[in-house]
Formats: sequence, C-alpha cells, structure tokens
Amino acid sequence: MENSSLRCVRCGTELKGAFCYSCGEKRIEPKDKRIGHFLEEAISSVFVADGKFFKTIKELVTNPGELTNSFIKGIRKKYLTPLQLFFFANLVYFIFPLISTFNTSLEVQMYQLPYSSSIRPLVESYIEESELGLEKFTAEFEAASSSNGKLLLIVLVVLQGFFLKALFWKNKKFFLVDFFAASAYFYGFYILFILVLFPATVFLLTSLFNFSMDAFFSELTMSILFLVVIIGYMFFLIRRAFDIGNVGALWRSLLLGMFIIPSFIIYRYILFWVTFLMVT
Repeated sequence: MENSSLRCVRCGTELKGAFCYSCGEKRIEPKDKRIGHFLEEAISSVFVADGKFFKTIKELVTNPGELTNSFIKGIRKKYLTPLQLFFFANLVYFIFPLISTFNTSLEVQMYQLPYSSSIRPLVESYIEESELGLEKFTAEFEAASSSNGKLLLIVLVVLQGFFLKALFWKNKKFFLVDFFAASAYFYGFYILFILVLFPATVFLLTSLFNFSMDAFFSELTMSILFLVVIIGYMFFLIRRAFDIGNVGALWRSLLLGMFIIPSFIIYRYILFWVTFLMVT
C-alpha cells in the first residue's frame, strides 16, 4: 500500500519530490508550519492577486472555514494566503474607512476605557509640561492614531489566534499558525463585509431613496446585529476549518464573540501607547 503522505493533498497525484508535477502544490512539512516561514511567505507575495482572488472571496462568504481547512491541509496554490487576504482587506479599509471602529479619539482613550484612569495623568502631565495645549495635542494625537489604528489591526489577528489556540488546547493536531490563519481569514471577512461593504450599501440606499437608517437601526441594534453575524460566521468557520461537531463549534464561537470586547480593549491600549510615543 502506498504511503498517503507521498501523495498530493490537492489532486492525489503521487509525489516524486517537494512539489506536485501535476498541479504544482507543495508538500507541507513541519518546518513550513513555523511562524517565520509563514510571515516570509506572506510578505513575499502579499500583493499578488489573480484568479485566486475571486475564488477566495467566494469561499470566504459562501463557505466559511473552507479557506482555513485548505490551509491546514496544505492546499496553498488555490486561494490567497491568510495574510494576503487580511492585508488586502486592510488596504481597502484604509482607503474607505466608512466605520471608524478601530479609530479611537483621545477623549475615549482618557475617559471611557477600563485603563483610562491609568493613562489620563500621563497625558495631562505631558500637555502641561510641553505647553502644547489640549486642542493642539488632541489634533496631533488623533491624526497619528487614525493611521496607526489601521496598521495595528494585525494585533487583533494575533490576539484571536492565541485565543483560538487556547480553545483547542487539548488538540495537538493543529499548529499555532493554523489558528492565526483562521483569525486572519475571519478579520478579512469582518473588515471587507461588515466595515466596508455593509456601510457602503447603506450609504448608497439612503442616498438613492433619501431616507435615514436611524429610523430602523440604533447604535445598540447595530452592535447586537454585528455580534450575531460574528458569532454565526465563527460557528461555521470553526466547524468547517477544524472539522468538529455543532456543539464544539457553538461554545467556541460564543466564547470568541465574548472575546471580541476584551481584544478590542487590548488593541486600543496598544494603539494608545504606540501613538503617544510617536507624538511625544
């Protein structure tokens, strides 16, 4: 009986070397699962977009988890890599920031977050010592924060990747990079469809038909709707990507939905320090 490990995971052709001569897929080895290789591969090809782009977007929307499942199996030629998709989504959001979810004003940083009381004296002391004045410092801080906020979105991918790994702590089958891949694909979907496409559609409809969405959706309603979409999407992603049952996928997706809030707080804390150190 032939060793299945010597067959291409994509097309089943018997392998004679590292690459399949039929479809070009590379045989994945443990060294290919290392974070260093993962980042190196992504950086070298992050802006490459061909027919894989449309296949990736289709699977991202219609079959959550398929992209991650393919990544885990070693099917890398068929779709965009997780970081390719994530950075593409990040670029789109950078150009069309229709919802400022990831941008945090100085006032919010100083007064409305759990850590505000610890950073407020620092900001007030700097403003007093530098004699800049609150208005000028706020303008400088928020300009830098707006740019940094989009660049630091990778922090959310990393945080969720580690949290996913913790949810599968008993399962030694998967590597940490597999959970980072799932997280990157999820945030690719979140940015493209929740933060860009949805508000763009709402803006288009309200412009064409001259009505306000405020009459239908309050901020609380929208937050609940987004949370339901996130949990639902993560349920299907986890179930398909990691090949587990409904119960296992459900409790993990619920915990991930709850983790969104603390992960955003951690992200904003990091955003504050990066921005503060840049402008002081």
